Amino acid sequence: MRVFIAVELPEDIREELYKLVNSLKCSISDVKWVEKENFHITIRFIGEVEEDKISKLEEILDDVGNKFSPFKVELKGIGSFPHVLWVGIGEGSETLKNVAYAIEGSLLREGFQPADKLFSPHITLGRVKKSLKKLPKGKEFGPYSFIVDSITLMQSQLFSTGPVYTPIKTVKLV
Repeated sequence: MRVFIAVELPEDIREELYKLVNSLKCSISDVKWVEKENFHITIRFIGEVEEDKISKLEEILDDVGNKFSPFKVELKGIGSFPHVLWVGIGEGSETLKNVAYAIEGSLLREGFQPADKLFSPHITLGRVKKSLKKLPKGKEFGPYSFIVDSITLMQSQLFSTGPVYTPIKTVKLV
């Protein structure tokens, strides 16, 4: 089973991100855009795991959920990595990093492979097929904010039509 840990986004935030993607489609080509229902903040991509490891991941989520209180996240700005177009996170990014580090430590103690890259809080808008040279001028996003009050273990199933994400377990922050 292919899994990751994420912060799910409220519907109104997903709607604003969807509007942004639609406005960018006419100025940026060769992008595989994220579908509205798939917008999220990935805290840790885990990848393929055996079914019997899911309960251990659920325990890790419970443990981390008990260490953090709900917190505000502010989405603001657009940027890119070489092959990813994203919306940035201002306020709340340090807390997201702390959540990610707590999860990473627990995963390592349980024998999971270390993350292949350092956690960088963002929301992926699309994956660029060729390297993105520059962002379109005049495109901005936010600020929009919401309260992160839970983290979710998600299953990711890949289909020719795109990925389908299904929550396995959601843990409320205390």
